[in-house]
Amino acid sequence: MTAAALHSIGPRRLLTLLGGRATFRLLLYGSAAVLVAAWSREDFNAYAAAVGAAGWLSMVVQSGPEKAALTLIPRARRTRDQIAGMLRMVVARVPLPFTAAAAAGLVLAPHSRVTTYLLSIAYYVALGCGMLGVALHRALGRYARDTAHFALLGVGMISMAGLAFTAHIRPAGYLAGLLALVTALNVALLRGLPRGAAAGAEASHGAGTPRRTLRGIVAGTVVLMGAVDVMGNATVGTLFVELSLTAHADQSGDFYMMILGWGFATSVVYTLQRIYQPRLALRMGSSGAGQVRALARRVAALSIAVSGVWLVLAGAVLAGGLAGTRSLVALGGLLASLLPANALAGLVVFVLENTGQTELRACAKAVVLSWAVVAALGALVIPFAGAAGAVYALGAQGFVLGTVLRRHM
Repeated sequence: MTAAALHSIGPRRLLTLLGGRATFRLLLYGSAAVLVAAWSREDFNAYAAAVGAAGWLSMVVQSGPEKAALTLIPRARRTRDQIAGMLRMVVARVPLPFTAAAAAGLVLAPHSRVTTYLLSIAYYVALGCGMLGVALHRALGRYARDTAHFALLGVGMISMAGLAFTAHIRPAGYLAGLLALVTALNVALLRGLPRGAAAGAEASHGAGTPRRTLRGIVAGTVVLMGAVDVMGNATVGTLFVELSLTAHADQSGDFYMMILGWGFATSVVYTLQRIYQPRLALRMGSSGAGQVRALARRVAALSIAVSGVWLVLAGAVLAGGLAGTRSLVALGGLLASLLPANALAGLVVFVLENTGQTELRACAKAVVLSWAVVAALGALVIPFAGAAGAVYALGAQGFVLGTVLRRHM
């Protein structure tokens, strides 16, 4: 079977993939509701503080390696198993020290706050590695593992939440159960993935690219492709810090509620991009690459125009009386109106980061520059407009990305 046929995304496959992830998301939110009913306010606040502080680690572990796998493996022939073997070692080895530290804390001080944080860190690292594991299977053409993994993960999470309610399991026990669940699922994912040792033996006999050179290519791709999502999270985090340092610090909760909805919407876009990434990677290596780049250039110009119009109109709305608002409806409307511009800029990044190393470096530089511009704009606007000003500053992201990246197409 050809690579193009292996990664064909028909309606049935797409709906199956989205169904598995939708099940996971719904059961994730359902679990949170059960935990609110199961625990005291003190226990839930301790849990929320720990998982809130550690949640970003799953993206750090997942994003760069996942994108690298979905870009490099579908294009590779002789080095496919070598690349997959290298990234398999991330899934197999990275969670080990974090899990060991969490287990030690659970034995020595099961009810301490430090143990709760250690368990949260280990859980999110393992969760990110599991998402990398299913991405490796997708990159190799095994899409069914993705659906099964997320469905089982969601069912396991709601089951653990049910135990917390019926058996009065406290946060540390709940997180330990989640960590055990994710670890078991990750071990199952390792089956069927090429091993690093086998890949190394192949390379030593001259069957493909020298292992040291290939390791450098993979590592460089991981860092550059991960920069987009890491800096995207850092951009929002910076706005939270800036808001907390102003007289509008009490609006941080309002901004957090809005960002939860924003995160859900952007996660849908992210999921669709990762599903179609192997197809795009193959297309960019074929005669159709020119057409895709031309489309991306038009989308970049549209992103600049839409973002520019949004900044002007939203600025007028802020100046006209929305500044400092505590209305969640107004903040939600302002943030929702920004989604189209953000999605357009994200599409441009998606195309360019699958084009080549030069474009990939351009994307990394662009997201760093957009972070700097958003942070600077936030420092000017947030003291005046509060949470609404933080949303306004975020609107500069799409404008900067579109402007910078259009030059590289």
